[in-house]
Amino acid sequence: MFMCKHKYLLTFLLIILIVGVVDEDSFLNRHPRRVRIDTLRQEIANYKQQYNEADGKIRELENNPKAVEKIARERYHMKRADEDVFVFVGEEENDISEEETESSKE
Repeated sequence: MFMCKHKYLLTFLLIILIVGVVDEDSFLNRHPRRVRIDTLRQEIANYKQQYNEADGKIRELENNPKAVEKIARERYHMKRADEDVFVFVGEEENDISEEETESSKE
């Protein structure tokens, strides 16, 4: 008797239950997907920013010979023929080299 009287309400509640909880695209499954989509969009924005920075550096290297010289001097310790280069080793690198010498002695 109750089912006959409220068949539309029960049908509506059954559909809400299926769509909201049981279905593959349910409300419970949508939230983790939205979080993942937001995370991926943030990663895309970060990669675009990194790309733009790298692209700017490449353009600078192509157009500015002093930038090439600066990188060659800083990263690869290159020098001109009439110059001397002094490389200062930090404490962290000293600790590593001391550990290597101690392990090689054994």
